[in-house]
Amino acid sequence: MNAKSKLFLATLAALQIFTARGYAQAPTGKQASKNAMTLWYTQPAKNWLEALPLGNGLLGAMVFGGTSSETIVLNEGTLWAEEPGGRYMPDITKDSAYVFNLIRTGQHAEADLYVTQHWLGRSVPCYESLGNLRVFFDSTGTVSNYVRKLDLNDAVARVSYNRNGVNYSREVFTSYPDHAIIMHLHAGKPGALAFKLGLESEHPTIKTKAEGPNEITFTGQLPGLALRRTLQYVEEHKEQWKYPELFEKDGSRKPFAKEIMYGKDVDGRGMYFQVRIKVLNSNGKVKTGDDGLSVKDAGDVTLAIAIASSYNGFDKSPSREGIDPAKRTRPTITKLAGKTYGQLLATHLADYKKIFGRVSLQLGQPTENSNLPTDQRLLKNAIMPDPTLAALYYQFGRYLVIADSRPGAQPANLQGIWNVDRIPPWGSDYTMNVNMNMNYWGVEAANLSDCHEPLIQFMREASVTGHQTAQQMYHFPGWVMHHNTSLWRDAQPVDWFSYVSFWPMGGGWLCEDLWEHYQFGQDVNYLRNTAYPIIKGAAEFYDHWLVDDGRGHLLTPVSDSPENMFYYTDKDGKQVMGGLTMGSTMDMAIIKEVFANSIKAAKILNVDVAWRQRMEKRFAALLPYQIGSRGQILEYYKEYKEVPPRHNTSPYYPLFPSGQITLRKTPELAAAEQKLMEERGGDGKRGGGFPGAWLATDWARLGRGDMSIKFVNNLVGRNHPNMLNGGGKVFQIDANMGGYAAIGEMLLQSHAGEIELLPALPDKDWPLGSVKGLRARGGFEVGMTWKDGILTVGSVKSITGTSGIVRYREKTVNINLKKGQTIYLDANLKTIKKA
Repeated sequence: MNAKSKLFLATLAALQIFTARGYAQAPTGKQASKNAMTLWYTQPAKNWLEALPLGNGLLGAMVFGGTSSETIVLNEGTLWAEEPGGRYMPDITKDSAYVFNLIRTGQHAEADLYVTQHWLGRSVPCYESLGNLRVFFDSTGTVSNYVRKLDLNDAVARVSYNRNGVNYSREVFTSYPDHAIIMHLHAGKPGALAFKLGLESEHPTIKTKAEGPNEITFTGQLPGLALRRTLQYVEEHKEQWKYPELFEKDGSRKPFAKEIMYGKDVDGRGMYFQVRIKVLNSNGKVKTGDDGLSVKDAGDVTLAIAIASSYNGFDKSPSREGIDPAKRTRPTITKLAGKTYGQLLATHLADYKKIFGRVSLQLGQPTENSNLPTDQRLLKNAIMPDPTLAALYYQFGRYLVIADSRPGAQPANLQGIWNVDRIPPWGSDYTMNVNMNMNYWGVEAANLSDCHEPLIQFMREASVTGHQTAQQMYHFPGWVMHHNTSLWRDAQPVDWFSYVSFWPMGGGWLCEDLWEHYQFGQDVNYLRNTAYPIIKGAAEFYDHWLVDDGRGHLLTPVSDSPENMFYYTDKDGKQVMGGLTMGSTMDMAIIKEVFANSIKAAKILNVDVAWRQRMEKRFAALLPYQIGSRGQILEYYKEYKEVPPRHNTSPYYPLFPSGQITLRKTPELAAAEQKLMEERGGDGKRGGGFPGAWLATDWARLGRGDMSIKFVNNLVGRNHPNMLNGGGKVFQIDANMGGYAAIGEMLLQSHAGEIELLPALPDKDWPLGSVKGLRARGGFEVGMTWKDGILTVGSVKSITGTSGIVRYREKTVNINLKKGQTIYLDANLKTIKKA
């Protein structure tokens, strides 16, 4: 048998597996780890960053899985401190010419100081914890056979153990259809289950009330002020005037001033909330009182937990114009009355599985570490990377998206929906110079398009407050947002330093999500009614913000590369550091993208011809990307000596998440991006957190799976025991989201006008694998199997009925499919069959 015949038979066999099983699976599927989609442990969580995260977008829960007591940290997505309005809005038109001149004449440090002192506002409001649901069990004795786990296939956290010869188990899940957290407790011996339940919270406003023989409520109010800065910090920076709640007009502290304030100290401001818990089913004795809820002599108990706030919109006071939380929690609980645990679970599974199950992924073969508890697998992965753990990491990222970003919810913040502090790290806010954006990088390609809706709704609201900021702060049309915001959609700069906070590009970056949602879904009505008006508004603002550089190019007059600085020589010949200059690569990339997408959208919709023609001329005049003396992409409009960046990856934006720089269309610029990446530690030897995730995606865009996998392995190995990203006591969800997006980019890319199969496959690390359900721009769904690093079968299904180009390595093929039609291709892109 010749080589060609062997290839044909191998392809045919792979296709039979592909189609018969209904999903893409490698031939060695029978050897797969029994824990392929499960996080599991042999001991309870010791702290919050070992607990297992649950969520339905609206509610979040972190389950500890204790034996003497259970702790579940509760969150609700609208629980933010403070209220809308009342935040300082500078009018920069009074002194913009002065700042522009400082920058043009090379007085960067002076510009930094002036902008910091005059153009920045208050500290951002904080996302708030709610409290800890505590369940204390009336049982003692030695525990054995303990297992705690989270199965990603059903989004249920489970705990089981044996005590005194009795098997105990608990199951917890957050139901999106029922808008509630459900807990089922079971004892293997009738009458052996007894516990007392209450709510512990850092908020001193909590009140407990029995609402009947089997129902209890916990009601409270959040702080009207939760300040990230210390009072001493505010005084040292002479910013007392920004906080009239805390300081007199002469700058002295008010008698009751402190960082966190409630009730009368802040004129009664602050979000109200309520937790309502009901025993739906129990074969034991239930008692409620002002000290909590108790159950005894039971074998099975089902609890329903409803949580709501007084939130009534981003522009309404929750204390003056809010909705009574009881009007939300009571109907939720009432609707569940009479339902069995089995019915509640079935409703949850029917909703969750249809979303999570859209994508299946298998990478490589299990190793000797694949069946270890998850915390041990993470530790050993640094020594011997396990491809099946990378597959779990990818699906865990998708799981987190479903858990913290469902339609009707708030978008994922810096910690998703999970938070345990009143003043969390960085306020657990929406940071739009990478973090919030990264949360949604993989959503469309991972077949989670509906989970994009909270961010799209955020953009609808942000364009409203952003329009007010554009008018009042800049006297410009359109809309703008800076680098940081909250539930209240504040669009003006927050405090800190100029090269961090004065960054009017946040809204423009998020416009990319609006365009991507259209690219993948091809919904013209959405483009017409939502995406185009918002993108056009951002373009209108940037059209007025640009200035001429004196050589015929347009660039931004006040610019930074977020959170980075540079060296320059001042007028006295000294080398000093600056942060503000003109025309950073990040600025120009975002504006190029906003202009280009607004032009494309106007053409598709056949509207605004005159405006579009103006935009085309302005786009052509935008400052082109610059290549420096070492062959590297420049970070700014001219070459400065670099201050070693801690994590700055902003110049990579044109490569990813944008697709302006590509290997085949702009090879010189792609090489320049690679050069800068190599200089900045892009060798894979370090790079956790969101910078590592960004570098993983960038290397994938350059077709370098061998480099991407290094960063992916670093990301996997630097997670907390519960697989959430971070180091020490810090947690940011962005790297989880960027990490799974990077894996998606290694397997499939569609940004360059082609559907490219396995563009950056690390064939030595993942020689064998399969995936099905990935989405590509143009309205396609893609599946692949591969062996020995070579594609065996690729499938492309048209969701909308469109044509396209498929690429594998150096071969391409044009496809033209009807709606719902699938084409199967071999490694030579020859058609095996259509269905």
